[in-house]
Amino acid sequence: MEFQDFVSTINKNKKKIVKYSVIIIYVVFISPVTLFGGWIVYNDIRPPPTYTYDSTLQLTHWTVVPAGKDPAKQHNSNTDLIFHNGSFWLVHAQTKWHLEDTNGALVIWKSTDAQIWEEITRISIPDTDVRDPKFAAINGTLFLYFLPNYRFDPGPNTTYFTYSDNGYLDFPTPQELKVNITRDYGNGTVEHTLEGGWNLWRPKTNDNTTWYVLASGRKAGGTISSHDADVSNTITVLLKTTDGFAWSEVSEVYTDWGNGEACIEFLPDGELISTHRVGSMGKSGYALGNPDGSTMIGSSSNSFMTWHFVQDKQTRLDGSTLFSIDGRIFAVGRNHQGPRSDMGNHMVTKRTAFYEVKTNQLVHLFDLPSDGDTAYTGVVIKDSWVYASYYTNPINKDLPWFVGLALLSASEIRMVRVSTTGLFSYADTVGGK
Repeated sequence: MEFQDFVSTINKNKKKIVKYSVIIIYVVFISPVTLFGGWIVYNDIRPPPTYTYDSTLQLTHWTVVPAGKDPAKQHNSNTDLIFHNGSFWLVHAQTKWHLEDTNGALVIWKSTDAQIWEEITRISIPDTDVRDPKFAAINGTLFLYFLPNYRFDPGPNTTYFTYSDNGYLDFPTPQELKVNITRDYGNGTVEHTLEGGWNLWRPKTNDNTTWYVLASGRKAGGTISSHDADVSNTITVLLKTTDGFAWSEVSEVYTDWGNGEACIEFLPDGELISTHRVGSMGKSGYALGNPDGSTMIGSSSNSFMTWHFVQDKQTRLDGSTLFSIDGRIFAVGRNHQGPRSDMGNHMVTKRTAFYEVKTNQLVHLFDLPSDGDTAYTGVVIKDSWVYASYYTNPINKDLPWFVGLALLSASEIRMVRVSTTGLFSYADTVGGK
């Protein structure tokens, strides 16, 4: 009997071991996968929000480049837009997803009406991810500046460029842009070095003679090998050029906290206003957001040599374009949804939105049809209309950012058109003059 009791006890214990093993496997492995899969399915099938707009805006929107059906080319992103020599010019990245894709390319399109587009060419670097293209028409030459990326989790760390001055059909092999950076050692020694390692955003001019741009990087490095993709201690400098090839430093702009994607526009007095994407201010946090993620709004004085900054925490204005209408500054960029204490949270939704930019705050005006991975805009003002390009996951869904960038990553290029007078009137009702 004692032996039988012993065997019975062992069998009971085996059953318990199997039972608890199954529970542990379910709790640790199967349940999270099931819940995550269910979360993805829920986000894929839940209805999109309803977008309504004030009639004064006369807002219309349409698809320019549909979401791709080829998995290798399904993710259309990172737009810019320019009007030059009687045509709209659009550029965007085309890859398999938001993350590194060494087989991707920048696609350039041309249109006379922003409705019907002709593909002109594709720009790429062998075995290199390319993104964040920016146009500039300087002295009759169409320049394209863009950022090569060398990391799976994107973190560009230098600028390449190409150009065309023969009808905009041929672009030479892209090359790295070397800019003239100033180092003042504070002991009477000032050094000027020609170096790469600086990320240019969007060039602007107010006299068609000198162009200005903000660029982020480090003065401690300057080469691809020494300038890694960590933005925690990058600074922003203002550069200028008269020919598009040779850029030189005007001033150090924002140096307190790492920042990037900094855009400028001219104020009525000829000085500059800027917005800077700041992911954190010394506090940890990434995938689940950061309480100090924000937009720094800068304004210059003393011919761009002195800068004053105000922090705005209502969004982190990623991928933005600033533009002015009769002295008032507006922007189209990313609106981070959800609690502002976790700015940049990968699991929440984001929108592309219009803002008015004041020297002391951003004023949110309205969201555009958008979801998932979205924003990175371009703007053209023509014939009393504001045209803005942007990208988004299909607008019949409402995907969180992480799902849209890596899992259901098909995305499209869209265009919106808004009346300039309507934008003025609507901004007055939202944020005052």
